[in-house]
Amino acid sequence: MALPEYRWVSVEEYLAIDNASDVRFEYAHGQLRMLAGGSRNHALIAHNLHGLLHNHLRETPCAAYTSDMRVQVAIDRYYYPDVTVSCDENEAENALNSPRVVFEVLSPSTEVIDRTEKLEAYRELLSVEDYVLVSSERQVVEVHHRDRKQNYWITRIYGPGETVRIESLNAEFLMDEIYERIRFKQ
Repeated sequence: MALPEYRWVSVEEYLAIDNASDVRFEYAHGQLRMLAGGSRNHALIAHNLHGLLHNHLRETPCAAYTSDMRVQVAIDRYYYPDVTVSCDENEAENALNSPRVVFEVLSPSTEVIDRTEKLEAYRELLSVEDYVLVSSERQVVEVHHRDRKQNYWITRIYGPGETVRIESLNAEFLMDEIYERIRFKQ
């Protein structure tokens, strides 16, 4: 069986396609990746995170964005994280360039990319202080935090009953809040 052929797409072509489409595409190094719909758990976890962050960020310059907001991580890379926090009031209208915290809700179809390609890309983006991976299949949250004093990344893994700390936002959320109304397969 032959491998499918992929046509290289310029950044300008990508932006034109993405802006005109009802379907969202991520873009990395000339390749488009169509975003698939998520599961019930995926949608509820993203909703819970956005609500918790929205409430926590009131009366601050920071704002929480849903997966409708594109993030530019490099000249040739654009992603649609599940939830993003930016504290830059001068962000562009159609893409964030300075996210402080990025949340990805893991699903079987996206986990490898979220843990590899995106982890690397967000670590290279100097504005990102926390990259948070949230499982949709069990109560596990993984926080990758940039320690600017020591110039390295620290990874903390949280489980049931624990309190997740997002240092760059001075925020703490209970696992039960993040996973409210979530049903796991037995």
